[in-house]
Amino acid sequence: MGQFRAIVRNKKSFASVHPVRVVQPSEEIFMKQAELKQLETLSRIDRLIDRCESWPGVEHAWEPAHRMHAFMHRVLPRIRVMRERLESPLIVAMFGGTGTGKSSLVNAILGKEIARPGRTRPTTTRPMILVHPEINLDLLQLPINQCDLVRPAQPILEDIIIVDCPDPDTSEDGDSAGNLQRLRQFLPHCDVLIYTSTQQKYRSAGVQHELNDAAPGCKLVFVQTHADRDVDIREDWKSHLGSDYNVPEMFFIDSPGGLKKQLQNEPADPELTRLQNFLLQQLSSGNRSRIRQDNVLDLLYATLSRIRETLMHYIPALETLEEELENNSRKVQQEMSEQLQQELLSARQLWERRILESVVQQWGSTPFSWLLRLQNSLGVLVGSFGLMRARTSAFLALIGLTQGARMWKQHQQEQDFSTLLAELDDLPVHEADLRDQQLILQGYARSAGFDTGQLFSHAGNSNNKTDSGFREEFFHDARMEVDRAVEHLGKRNSGMLTRLIYDTLFLVYPGFLLYRIGRNFFWDSLIKGQEILSADFYLPAGVFLILWCGLFSMMFTRRLRRGLKREVKNLVDRMISRRLNNNLFPVLQEQCQLANQAVRDLTELEEECNTLRQLSTPQALGSALLHHQANE
Repeated sequence: MGQFRAIVRNKKSFASVHPVRVVQPSEEIFMKQAELKQLETLSRIDRLIDRCESWPGVEHAWEPAHRMHAFMHRVLPRIRVMRERLESPLIVAMFGGTGTGKSSLVNAILGKEIARPGRTRPTTTRPMILVHPEINLDLLQLPINQCDLVRPAQPILEDIIIVDCPDPDTSEDGDSAGNLQRLRQFLPHCDVLIYTSTQQKYRSAGVQHELNDAAPGCKLVFVQTHADRDVDIREDWKSHLGSDYNVPEMFFIDSPGGLKKQLQNEPADPELTRLQNFLLQQLSSGNRSRIRQDNVLDLLYATLSRIRETLMHYIPALETLEEELENNSRKVQQEMSEQLQQELLSARQLWERRILESVVQQWGSTPFSWLLRLQNSLGVLVGSFGLMRARTSAFLALIGLTQGARMWKQHQQEQDFSTLLAELDDLPVHEADLRDQQLILQGYARSAGFDTGQLFSHAGNSNNKTDSGFREEFFHDARMEVDRAVEHLGKRNSGMLTRLIYDTLFLVYPGFLLYRIGRNFFWDSLIKGQEILSADFYLPAGVFLILWCGLFSMMFTRRLRRGLKREVKNLVDRMISRRLNNNLFPVLQEQCQLANQAVRDLTELEEECNTLRQLSTPQALGSALLHHQANE
């Protein structure tokens, strides 16, 4: 695939020096593997750009995400243009302050006086584009309307296009704003910046500021000019740039002297020759894809880092808002849990009946379980005795109506134990309290960057529904906890040891009575001829049997009540500590979640972009240290 092969455009010099070499099969395999790897990397870059374009993905009321989304969509077209012209000639911009010798350096690099130097033109006001005659400029979409276009047939221009940019710090007609506008119009199209400076200019704040803005997405070459009259300050300059830029190479050039020697067919200065060879090697056609790929990733990484740093300013306020939302919900949840505890403890009889049912179902058929069943249906039994004593039809109808109402109420309570929770429908927080909380949250939301007008108008229209989800979840969990508590108490009070103890002790007195009555009837009366026990025995025995049953029933009921209080307390503790998914203000909660998700997605995109940047081959060209710039 020719898109990724190294092509040396200086055909004449290359053919005269190097013989034609046959490519071995192993080299072809290596080239194919390199192309496949390059295609894989490009596909990952395309996928990353598409994901950046769709970020943050969901419409929400977080204004910082909206602003950064607009910023992202202003940068992405430039990134896509850089991605699409991987094989086009590299655009090299001469960048530097007034009087730093940009035009003279262009002439020295080309070995021909093409650009007008400072002695005839004090400063560059119109960009000059130097392009080879065989290159079609229309494919590059450069803004050439206000430029001086020159087409010299110099060999070095077969691989690059040189733009002699306007000065960023001043102009000959005082129109510095116009110069900056023309400069900023060109810089987004440039792949490499040759930054020229002098002993007097290398610390210029204005030029440095423009370089900081232009450096992301460009490779850099640093050249100190005026070598014929200035002191070599490269070490100090490198130290000055070191915190913001990677500076592997610096050059110290006498541009007019180097051009003069070339025009006289004399060998150029070693430093100028080193710069020319450096540009020929590093900016060759074989390095185009790699340079532009790195520029795409650098610019994209700088964009993502700047967006993330902007969003991170709002994270503390966002966390405070979420904490306030959580505190409000937790406060209401605790109040509702405490009210739940009071209601559950006040409905002790209903609890006992429900637990007795669970115990009886798990106990099995034993004498004591029948006593529990009798206790549970005592109301029905008493009503039956009342029907037996009725003397008139009116009295019978009154008793039947009363007993029917009691049975119906008991049936309803047994069928739907959750009616106990229905009395908790009213929130302990009044509407006025909710409005006060909303006003407080509105201030926190504004600090976190939310559009409070849109957000709270929507929340206000649906506020009657907003806390319903919170309450529904709370009561759903409460019903589950009540069922769990009933089941737990039923199992704990019907275990093997409990059944053995209660059944054994309960049968002591009934067993004694059966033994005494059986002995009297079979042995004393039939064998020994003694009299059968009279009512004087059976009446006290029956009374004591009732008292015995009442004692065990009371003991077991007290056991249930003690366990009930502990279980209700544990239930309420679990309800207080439970983290509900819903919130009193679910619209605001959802927006906070969307904002956090947008930050997480952006961080993931930044990490993916940085991973792709780490896969790039180190270059001798300079670049911006984007992690420093992103933190500014």
